[in-house]
Amino acid sequence: MKVLGLVSSPRKGNGQTLVENVLAGAAENGAETELIRLTDVEIKPCLDCGFCKKEGNATCMQKDAMADIYAKLAEADAVVFGMPVYFGRPNAPFLQFNDRMYAMMNPDFSPRLPTGKKFATVITLGGGGLETVEPMHATLAGIFCGAFGWKDCGFLWKNMMHDRKAAAGQPESLAEAKAFGKKLTE
Repeated sequence: MKVLGLVSSPRKGNGQTLVENVLAGAAENGAETELIRLTDVEIKPCLDCGFCKKEGNATCMQKDAMADIYAKLAEADAVVFGMPVYFGRPNAPFLQFNDRMYAMMNPDFSPRLPTGKKFATVITLGGGGLETVEPMHATLAGIFCGAFGWKDCGFLWKNMMHDRKAAAGQPESLAEAKAFGKKLTE
């Protein structure tokens, strides 16, 4: 089993720490894992040019890291998105990635990526509660499970993550993340 973690935080902090532990739990169950920091690679904004929907075109025309990410998404059996909440929504690097996923839909809006993958989110925020996080995960599940036919495996979230080392200092949170990764690979 291959598990791909995509982290959109610009800093190497809580979200990445939690996703790394999810991946570690998956690896303990024998999964091959990989982490990609979306802010460490070039992802250009969607141009809404229509190239990806024209006959014979199977992907986006832009030459950036998304070509490699599309291939890794196609190979993965499970995808874990790690993102911080910025003012009640995923941050800009995730939204830019999300917009570029439009290229993975055929002109009839059937998915170009294999269906049946497992989908999960790890969400960190500085304030707010389940009422903030639950709708965000539901929206993303609507996109990735609804449009791409992936299976919603839930979400892990942590609040009061102002200090970027907060999660690393919470052994119970790290253990919860590892258990989440193990469950994802069952």
